Amino acid sequence: MSAEIGESVLERTRGYGAPGFRVKDLEFEQGGYRFFLPGALYQINYESQEGKSTAYGYGNIRSLNEGISISGSNFQLISGPTDSGCTLQVSNLNLIDRDGKLITNWVSGDQSEQQDENAIAIGGRTILSGSILRGSSALFAVDVPDDQCTKRYKFSDYGQTFRQELIYLGRSGDELSFKYREFSGNLARPAFSADLKYDLSESQTIGYRGARIDVIEAGNQVIRYQVQSNIQGI
Repeated sequence: MSAEIGESVLERTRGYGAPGFRVKDLEFEQGGYRFFLPGALYQINYESQEGKSTAYGYGNIRSLNEGISISGSNFQLISGPTDSGCTLQVSNLNLIDRDGKLITNWVSGDQSEQQDENAIAIGGRTILSGSILRGSSALFAVDVPDDQCTKRYKFSDYGQTFRQELIYLGRSGDELSFKYREFSGNLARPAFSADLKYDLSESQTIGYRGARIDVIEAGNQVIRYQVQSNIQGI
């Protein structure tokens, strides 16, 4: 996982709401066509006992190819028990050309060969590349990176929520700086905030209020880390 300076490394929220996938703007390519899924919070509709979560979406996918439009799309966002990363599975995607004709065989190339590359660069931007699924109701799947898909809660009444977060502030020598703070409703409670500093020369693992984080790499722009445990609730 990673976070830039000023972003939350960890957060915990309690209140009235529904779980969902927070997805950032996503561009992907399949069969020579480019697509765009706008960033949004997609509500999770199903969670299995094994921790598999599924959210269903309809009509949000757009075409980035000139002269090509989409008349309908169905897709699912699926993840395991972790709080970041998911898979976009597209099950229906009707492409229309500039003459209004349906493109039925829009996937080009040999469908029996699964693509090995996870991403390709187009115009200086990274475009995720999908893989054809065989023996599945989905047309193809796109692996969405951890930093573009995370589990979040959409709260119907934010005034009755309680949130805790640990924010990365940067590095000076071997010293890492963080801020821990708590929110009740939409107001930060100063009595429950703290400035924290950790010395990497002593340990690569940092902790506060039950949270344990293994620091992989840290600089003055971004921190990369692995979470052992989240913040304990109060």
